[in-house]
Amino acid sequence: MLIKPFSRIWLAGLVLGLVLLACSSIQSVPSTAVATGTQLLPTLTAVPTSTFEPSANPDVAMTQAYKDFYSEVKEYNDKGYFTSMEGSQTLLDDFSESWPQIGWYEWWPSDLVVTNFVYSGHFQWSVASQTPEVSGCGIAFAIQDDGSNYTFFLDKSRIFAQQYIAGTKGTKGIGKTRGTGRVNITSPYEADFSMVLNDNHVYVYVDKAFVGEYTLSIDSNMEGKFGYTLLSGTNKDYGTKCDITNGRLWTFK
Repeated sequence: MLIKPFSRIWLAGLVLGLVLLACSSIQSVPSTAVATGTQLLPTLTAVPTSTFEPSANPDVAMTQAYKDFYSEVKEYNDKGYFTSMEGSQTLLDDFSESWPQIGWYEWWPSDLVVTNFVYSGHFQWSVASQTPEVSGCGIAFAIQDDGSNYTFFLDKSRIFAQQYIAGTKGTKGIGKTRGTGRVNITSPYEADFSMVLNDNHVYVYVDKAFVGEYTLSIDSNMEGKFGYTLLSGTNKDYGTKCDITNGRLWTFK
């Protein structure tokens, strides 16, 4: 039986209330712990309440944007991130959502099931606080039927990467393998975000500059749905608002 979106939120709230009564420490991890990327993010992830859908990009429509993205993918191929250029490009609809619960993230999956891919898009976000916790736009991938997923967020000062495994009480931070993992984005917060996933290796670029490489668990099922996500850094007003445009996905055959 399908649960209506409103009921989903109510159910997530009920579960969270029971968890908080049983273990209040989950909701109060200090912000410094979250910022290190080595602690669990204090959240039980809510069930997504909406989806976005990809827009087909005709193979014959070799627009300048298509050519530019193809050139970007080829650059990653030249760097040795993957060995074959055989694949296809998908345009993604623009995305706009807000989320007002500090330390929580929400995700919106598409119907695209992918394994290895290159993603590129323009992120722009705002936060209803002058002193927010870690927050920003992100992408979710390897989304499983039980809700397990990986998420990579672009915060104003860093890449925040994490894994959520269904049935656990939080998310596990993922540290970088190489690179700084750091950025310096000032208000208004916006930047081009690109990511390559090949097997269990992730390479992240911000405004065309390499930021970091991340190694994911070899035990994870990397085939899953692709989606957008956002992490809220405050409970105030609208929380964190995220707008993503010019989203493109190159999936390998």
